Amino acid sequence: MTDVPFPQLLDTIRATQGGYYKLTILAGSARAGKTHLLKQVATQLDLPIINLSLLLSQRLLSQNRRQRALNAEDVATEVIDENYKSGLCLDDTELLFDSTLRLNPLGFLQDVSRNRLIVATWNGILAGGELRFGHTGHPDFFRQPVNGYPVVSVAEDKLQLHFTT
Repeated sequence: MTDVPFPQLLDTIRATQGGYYKLTILAGSARAGKTHLLKQVATQLDLPIINLSLLLSQRLLSQNRRQRALNAEDVATEVIDENYKSGLCLDDTELLFDSTLRLNPLGFLQDVSRNRLIVATWNGILAGGELRFGHTGHPDFFRQPVNGYPVVSVAEDKLQLHFTT
């Protein structure tokens, strides 16, 4: 991982548009500054920001638990597809980790980034080449190696860029 200034971060995000996954993840603990950074990125790249958990929960509210598990990925994709064809910033992605929805959060973000630029916050850490959410033993705990897109670790206004192959 290397420290990165904001202009280099923007260049890195722009460069993902030529990749298989057009995805950049801003990972950090709660109150690390991910949303503030995402707003700066959105302004500079002229991208809309959506609160994914809010929009997804509104759409899933009328469904029972089984229907939610069956439909969550399609509904989340619809939320993104409706108005955000070229690119967007996703904030508040925590609902993707709800174990009752049976989603692979990272796989979902990769899938939706194949056809559009996605910059997403991740309320967790990058450690040992893996993105992690929650802690071992928690029902929503998630960890998976990253591959094919940049991950930015955000900690108290310090940005570290991790490139994956």
